[in-house]
Amino acid sequence: MSQNIDNIALSNLLCALYGAATSSQANNKQFLTLLKQTLNLQHATLIVRQPTITDPGLIYTSGDDADIALLGNEVGAYTSLYIQDPLVNLPLDEVVTIDDLIPRSELLKSDFYRMFLKPFQISHIAGIDWLYEKNSRISIRFTREESQGKFSNEEKAFFHLLIPHLKQSVLLGLQLRQLNSERQIYADSISRRSIGIFTLDKQGCILQSNTTAESYVKGGDGFHILHNRIKLNNSVLNDTFSHYIHTALEAIRKHERVPVNALAVTRESGKAPYQLMIKPMYFESHDESDITPYLTVLIQDPEKNLEISVRTLMNLYQLTMSEATIAILLAEGNSTDEVAEELNIKKNTVRAHLRSMFVKMGVTQQSMLVTLVLTSLASTQ
Repeated sequence: MSQNIDNIALSNLLCALYGAATSSQANNKQFLTLLKQTLNLQHATLIVRQPTITDPGLIYTSGDDADIALLGNEVGAYTSLYIQDPLVNLPLDEVVTIDDLIPRSELLKSDFYRMFLKPFQISHIAGIDWLYEKNSRISIRFTREESQGKFSNEEKAFFHLLIPHLKQSVLLGLQLRQLNSERQIYADSISRRSIGIFTLDKQGCILQSNTTAESYVKGGDGFHILHNRIKLNNSVLNDTFSHYIHTALEAIRKHERVPVNALAVTRESGKAPYQLMIKPMYFESHDESDITPYLTVLIQDPEKNLEISVRTLMNLYQLTMSEATIAILLAEGNSTDEVAEELNIKKNTVRAHLRSMFVKMGVTQQSMLVTLVLTSLASTQ
């Protein structure tokens, strides 16, 4: 090799490679830059999504010269290079150099060399292609200037040793991105429902909480945090809550069926009680550690849900706040008389609002309106 790789250098390289599994641009660039330095390369470029005429693709490159690999980020220019590149659609899981495909004398006479290699002092190219999920081709390319020399058989053998690690790292990165996307969708749905989430460890202490839960804590209305534990302000309810937590943790330790318990948490403000639920987390015993979540505590504010539902209906059907509030109350099973009493308005006023709502929502009966409200809210939460 042009540069010997000792165990420490190899360890650092593999550590950076698996660090790149987060699929962040910085981590991928760090690995490619370390690879460039370790193997005396001009550039190392990872192509996760192949470029097309309309799509620049998903490409990571080494060092501070990303503009060289992307030719100034011009999609058309890079696509033109990519189409003419003889190292396109390589045999899978093999290390191939440009010298393996075309004699050096022919390469130096080609338009590809004249237009895309020579201006950037690229003289030697090596590449590896592999498939992700059977049909998505992923590529990595290594380049050198003439002064850095061609790729030796020993270096090609080292590249070949990297192939399973490259495949595993990229696979993990793509899976993590997918999981993060799904988690974000779930988190957004939870936020829309105004559900606070706490995860507890085997001692009942808080491991994590979402922003909704933290906002409820700041309010101090109904519960608070003491010594990293959830405490209900009402002492009787707190005893019940503590018993539920203790019972659930004991059942988990004994590998017994864990009950799902719920509480209505009264609030000093007089607002509707929080709806609190305690659910077990499921995990394999061999995965257990000090930071393993044992329980999830879900806290929902019914008044927040009503606010969100009102805004949703106002946006969907251009209802006034009064109309949206009446629609929610009707959907909750209240009669028009009960709605009038709840809102302290006349029955005729409720009926007038209903007529306006029928027109805006495109319905002709109260039952149709209720069905439409329930369907609309279910689809947006």
